[in-house]
Amino acid sequence: MISTSTLSKNMSIVGIRCGGRNREMMRMLSSFSPRQRMKMMGASSVSSLRNTISHPLSFSFSSYSSSLSSTTTTTTLPGSSRSISNINNNHGHNDHERLIVIGSGVAGCTSALIAAETHKIPVTLLCAGSKPTDCNSYWAQGGIIYRNYDSSSGDSAESLMEDIHRAGAGLCHDPAVQKVANDGPGRVRQLLLGNVGGKGRFASVPFDRREDGSLSCCLEASHAAARIIHYADQTGAAITDHITRAAMDHPLIQLVTDSIVTDLIVEEDTASTSTDAIINADNNTQRSRKVCMGVSTFNRTTNQIQNLYGTYGTVLASGGLGGIYAHSTNPSGFNALGSSVALALRGGASCSDLEYVQFHPTALYIPDRPRFLLTEALRGEGAILRDASGRAFAQDFHADGELAPRDIVARGVFAELQKSQTEHNVFLDITHRDPTWLKQRFPSINAHLSQHNLDLSKDPLPITPAAHYTCGGVTTNTNGCTDLLNLYAAGESARTGLHGGNRLASTSLLEGLVYGASVADYVANPQSHEGRELTKELLYGSSSPHTSQTSFSSLPPSTSSEQQRVHDLLSKLKNVMWDDVGVIRTPDGLRRAIHALQEIREEANHLYDKSLPTVESIGLRDAAMAGEAVAIAAQENQVSAGAHYMKSVDGNETKHHDDDDDDDNVSSKHHEEDEDATSDVMAAAN
Repeated sequence: MISTSTLSKNMSIVGIRCGGRNREMMRMLSSFSPRQRMKMMGASSVSSLRNTISHPLSFSFSSYSSSLSSTTTTTTLPGSSRSISNINNNHGHNDHERLIVIGSGVAGCTSALIAAETHKIPVTLLCAGSKPTDCNSYWAQGGIIYRNYDSSSGDSAESLMEDIHRAGAGLCHDPAVQKVANDGPGRVRQLLLGNVGGKGRFASVPFDRREDGSLSCCLEASHAAARIIHYADQTGAAITDHITRAAMDHPLIQLVTDSIVTDLIVEEDTASTSTDAIINADNNTQRSRKVCMGVSTFNRTTNQIQNLYGTYGTVLASGGLGGIYAHSTNPSGFNALGSSVALALRGGASCSDLEYVQFHPTALYIPDRPRFLLTEALRGEGAILRDASGRAFAQDFHADGELAPRDIVARGVFAELQKSQTEHNVFLDITHRDPTWLKQRFPSINAHLSQHNLDLSKDPLPITPAAHYTCGGVTTNTNGCTDLLNLYAAGESARTGLHGGNRLASTSLLEGLVYGASVADYVANPQSHEGRELTKELLYGSSSPHTSQTSFSSLPPSTSSEQQRVHDLLSKLKNVMWDDVGVIRTPDGLRRAIHALQEIREEANHLYDKSLPTVESIGLRDAAMAGEAVAIAAQENQVSAGAHYMKSVDGNETKHHDDDDDDDNVSSKHHEEDEDATSDVMAAAN
């Protein structure tokens, strides 16, 4: 459990920076019991040792065209029939009848497409970058899980479920695993393979095929069957290019680029006497329901601030937090700085399993250069881990060697690196494979290596582990519902329990498809009407109806010294996360990290509040909140499992959940307690 003192130090992480609600929220929090404050922070107990912390460019809707006045020039994106234009919005009430989706990656575009095409729901799709492919999905190399229908492959839904559970260290939530294994192939066909002959509203991705025309399925680490379909080593780019184009071309999807969401707009149903409202156990007073009304955005090209409202809800699909580490496979910039987690925590929604940050074992190590992912598929195709002498060492740490689960391989590589302080001593070697085949199979990797005078077919490649994927996130059920009405999450932003303690290779893109679609289906379902009707009541029922106002901040621009300070703080934060909340963690290191991250968060909030927001100050504010939440979650979980590896004061590994007599009981208890912590507010959503 998080202590009361820790809570008081972290109270500001639930402040909502819209409508002047910070002080009101703080007063309300002070009247709650510690357990209720933890729930509002997103913190709850998971066994006695675990813990949940808990310019706009637009494609106008055809049905909304009368309410949008276009200005300035228009351009047409390659491959798209839709032109984009700078617009000014004269919003009326009808503009609120929409779903807001944050993030243009696979999960976000899937939610948007299913909502718009299948359920005819208007969608506003927000992306922080200047084009919709500015997302982490674009950089996925290896592939996406499908189903190998060759009877000799041994592939099946059951086989995939076993692989996911094994990789997840026994902590996966079985219903979430079943959903992906059973629904996955159909969603791939519907969304990525279904646009035959250029017809339909979804995508047609040119995956690699064999000579007979069948899809080429490859093997990756910890998979029992070759079930990964791919487009060379650029699968994410191919999928993202096609699925964003489908979203851009849809008449019910409005795409707004350069739009960074700074906060959720959360309001209270103060008149509620609903039984699903939370009861304060100390004084039997009732806290009214909270509902997500929409979002506050900052346009990075115009410096405009805008409140957007959506009666169908808001979907967090802006990715994970791997970018808050000094060594990361995530691209630099705003992506992967923990925006979804930070938005959820500030809005009072729960987050969980944040300690399970997956470190990819093989990132290219070139000093003073960003880390570059060397896909799991390389090891699936036979790449060998070697030390500086050329000795293959993977069998030292696991019988499956290079094909062991990622967390095990990452720790093995990390441990080997610690053996030398004078020279780099860990390499990935695939020079024994045919050079022509290698360059055809891994063209983007080969091109990147050539920039550093390396050759995939000739040179062992220097590697290091690097933060790669967030296994936890905003707590949801299998419909993507959070414990905040009308707020949903999908993809890497969400914690469904699919990954448990460690993600299986190539599940991320499939997760985005399955759960992005699931959110859209739920939003259209009568079960979601409570949140929608409450949002409408609060939007239209007051004497001063909400409007999507656009304004310019009255705050002064940041000074050069403030900008430099933001840069320095983000660098410091990344180093703290790598050094003390990294591949291997210790109690002392986590205590140091939490203290440092609290100070960074406080200063980041101060810098954000005193000047006109910038991409950098917004990113730092989110990263500081997300980083502190990860560190707190890691400190509260003394059980080593999956990607969360704890060493005790004496340097030994803390108790691993595999040490228990029955892994299934441990996993079951993990999820029973996890779900009980938010069952009172999620009951209606289920």
